[in-house]
Amino acid sequence: MLGVQMLGNETVSVKDYPEPVQNQGEILIQIKASGICGSEMHGYRSHSAQPFNGGHEVAGVVIDAGNSTRFKVGDHLGVHAVWGCGNCRWCDVGKYTFCDQRSTCPGTHAEQLAAPEHTCLKLPEDIPFDVGVLLTGDGLGVPYHVSQRLNTKGGDVVCIVGAGPIGLGNAVIQSFFGAEVVVIDINSYRLSLAEKFGIAHTINSQEIDPLEAVSEITQGMLADKCIEAVGRSETLRLALRLVGKSGTVMAIGEQGDVPISPSSDLIRRDITLMGSWFYHYSEYPSMLDLYRRGLPIGQVITDHFPLLEAQTAFNQFANGNAGKVILEP
Repeated sequence: MLGVQMLGNETVSVKDYPEPVQNQGEILIQIKASGICGSEMHGYRSHSAQPFNGGHEVAGVVIDAGNSTRFKVGDHLGVHAVWGCGNCRWCDVGKYTFCDQRSTCPGTHAEQLAAPEHTCLKLPEDIPFDVGVLLTGDGLGVPYHVSQRLNTKGGDVVCIVGAGPIGLGNAVIQSFFGAEVVVIDINSYRLSLAEKFGIAHTINSQEIDPLEAVSEITQGMLADKCIEAVGRSETLRLALRLVGKSGTVMAIGEQGDVPISPSSDLIRRDITLMGSWFYHYSEYPSMLDLYRRGLPIGQVITDHFPLLEAQTAFNQFANGNAGKVILEP
């Protein structure tokens, strides 16, 4: 089969790999669409090559269901990227991200994938495969799980620091739930996407002081909630400055240690600092229902490329000239 290899130094190639081995309890999938995620940029920009790729957002068609009673050949499905062991108390309730024996989905920028049945999610056949990538992957999964943790109310001012695909997805869902959303970034193209989506406020922090802008928008009260979707120390520190008294900061951008003063940053203003990672397998039915009710999450997809044009696709994403980028074998 064809698959993408990360060569390092912002270079990828498409080469022949052995077809995946389908083990007992696994579903063999013909991949129809996979999404490029910001987390893959570390490997893309690394100086060393990887044996395969870090893709983990996928939708496709069952080509061998093994002994499954849930799936049959021809079914459309997506795959939860965090593979719980399937046997512990957390897996029993569909919370694979809490499983102590969890693993992760192998590279999905390829033509086929073998995945454990309990990680597969059935896609209704009227849903396009590219949207299915969002519904079962990071694109909707991360913003949905954040929304459940934040419990946003209509009229809340929600400030999102970072307008990459995950930040844009958070903007779409928070706005759908009735929040007055403020998106902050330095990428004018991605800020223009937020404006196109109807987001209430966009701020280019290279041109405008975001603290002054948010203070003006809120008449000095600052944001009720802030979502940090970049993964840099300075942007998490910015989120703590932008949130108002008794507000909540949600950290979803992976990063190292950040200096925080419990007294001035949290205690004296009753600030809640939270973290959120991916989504629970058990949340998928509610996510699918939300899409059926009109959540326009598909608009974050801006580009489609054949798998053979993976280099162009990764360049487009890495340069910031795209929202969500989809590869199609």
